[in-house]
Amino acid sequence: MIVRVVLIGGSIEALLLSIELTPQHDVTIIELEAEIGLPVQHPGRILNPSKLQPYLTTDQISFLELKENEDGWGCRWDWVMKHFAAVAARQNVSFFTRTRIQSCTEHDNTYVLELTSSERTTPTHMIADRVVLMPGQTGAPGGRSHHLSPSQPLGFPSLETTEWFGGTVLSGDADATTGADLMLARGDGMTELWWSTSSSWVPQRGYLEQCRVHLPCEKSELSLDSVMSRVRDFLTKFV
Repeated sequence: MIVRVVLIGGSIEALLLSIELTPQHDVTIIELEAEIGLPVQHPGRILNPSKLQPYLTTDQISFLELKENEDGWGCRWDWVMKHFAAVAARQNVSFFTRTRIQSCTEHDNTYVLELTSSERTTPTHMIADRVVLMPGQTGAPGGRSHHLSPSQPLGFPSLETTEWFGGTVLSGDADATTGADLMLARGDGMTELWWSTSSSWVPQRGYLEQCRVHLPCEKSELSLDSVMSRVRDFLTKFV
């Protein structure tokens, strides 16, 4: 039986889950932002690159410019997201970006979602058999948020989180720092530095990118491998 699944939030968990659920089921991802995977709020870290092979082509993996580090293989997380989004799209996953849920109502094991969007092609209502709220997707900058009432949907299992500070610098500047909890040199000449507490260190030529975001407390959970494991565990209990 085909199950109509709606995933709220275009996270890496949502992309992986959608890929695993199709083509057996009908999957839609609803995202507040204009583009899946932006802004980047996750370390570009892979512990075992061979885990990419069932999903991505050799050319796609090469494009990530993986670089080996003590803490794992570093890469640009935005390109990880773009590649997995492309795979999901080819498997007929539907994406509704710039879309907000105004209400979520469950009746007889069926959900009715009322939607509003700046995209003309987005429907005003959607019917689903299963709705899952993905991690970190309750709101967006500017005060935009989903209103998931009167029926709160199932939430993807979340880990205990803490606020991480992440910054991308030129790799030459990263040599001067000490104390980062996670350091990931990338093949593009940049290095990501992540602290689970505030850092007073300032790179010589400044940060190219920086963010503060709530992520799992344990560094071991900050990898694509860990996300894949959590998605597989969720799938055994989901459909």
